[in-house]
Amino acid sequence: MHLATHGVLDDHSPMYSYVVLAPDATRDGDDGVLEAREIMNLRLASDLVVLSACETGRGRFGRGEGVIGMAWALFVAGVPATVVSQWKVDAASTSDLMVAFHRSLRASTTRAGGFAKAEALQRASREVLADARYRHPFYWAGFVVVGDAR
Repeated sequence: MHLATHGVLDDHSPMYSYVVLAPDATRDGDDGVLEAREIMNLRLASDLVVLSACETGRGRFGRGEGVIGMAWALFVAGVPATVVSQWKVDAASTSDLMVAFHRSLRASTTRAGGFAKAEALQRASREVLADARYRHPFYWAGFVVVGDAR
């Protein structure tokens, strides 16, 4: 599952951090935002969720829990691995990074052993780094794999 959207971090209450979706006009109360607190009540059957949005890997540190935020909520919802961002990211470089990431993941299914999710992200980061416009780590180092990186 891949959500390419806007992410909003709530520093004070990370479970109110959210990604912006389109509201459903046919459903009362659907505001078009998907909050971390709502995510953790879902039952998701995906082995990977990519949140291609700003600050989706941030939150509040909880003893014995780690960083409580979007990735934590997805883990509670049954997702063993997420790709999230550690800061506000650039749209153009993020788009290039995510295309390269998915290309690497897809290529890994065609070879014996395959690439781990983390290796696919590393390969994508190197590809974006090779572009002179995106040499600074701001453009390619913001995303991390949280959880099962295999």
